[in-house]
Amino acid sequence: MADDLLIPDDDEGCTVALEELLAASGLGHEEVIELVQFGVFRCAQHAPVWTFHVHTVSLARRAARLRDDFGLNVSGMALALTYLERIEALEGRLRELESQLPR
Repeated sequence: MADDLLIPDDDEGCTVALEELLAASGLGHEEVIELVQFGVFRCAQHAPVWTFHVHTVSLARRAARLRDDFGLNVSGMALALTYLERIEALEGRLRELESQLPR
């Protein structure tokens, strides 16, 4: 996978074109379209060129790893990505709550 696409620390408002996403992630065009249809990837702009928030690059790389490491199809990638993001959000919330506990 190409790592030449640098993701800035302050990525607010940063987008990547579909072609950049494909090159950076190793996903195929049809896979990205299906992940958009499943609602896993959200387009920042649809016409005339699809663009995605820069966060989608790391999500797409993770999808490609799931496909390559576990042989998942697109629906499997979508399900796994959804659950992984939910788990990470819950772990973050747990850390936040634990930090508020008296010691």
